Amino acid sequence: MALRMFVICWALLAFCTEMPDLAAAPASDTGKTLLIYVYSPDCGACRQFDSEIGPIYPKTMEAARLPLHKVLLEDWQKGATPFVECAADAVTGTPTFIQIRDCRELDRITGYSDADLFWLSLRRMINRLDPT
Repeated sequence: MALRMFVICWALLAFCTEMPDLAAAPASDTGKTLLIYVYSPDCGACRQFDSEIGPIYPKTMEAARLPLHKVLLEDWQKGATPFVECAADAVTGTPTFIQIRDCRELDRITGYSDADLFWLSLRRMINRLDPT
């Protein structure tokens, strides 16, 4: 419940902030760990993610560790983004969140049902970066 209240408060604070579209990230991101968000404008779960998480994600500590790069599914399927070659498996549905470092897929979240589950899954990804 506390996490849900945190998310709601952050969403209210960030209401006027839009999530940047960073689909054309520079290829010089070697050594960085990125979170690629493959989405479709027709995807209800993507719209829910954009509404619930999109405004606050850039302001979180998680975003500092896993910068979010938003890529349209159509662009992904055409190979119009440099990240396609880094994924271990095809992206067959949206939303899909792919954790990439040095053009190698480390982990992936497929789907979005609610904010709590997303933050929990994201924490798992970050914990794998720093297993302490």
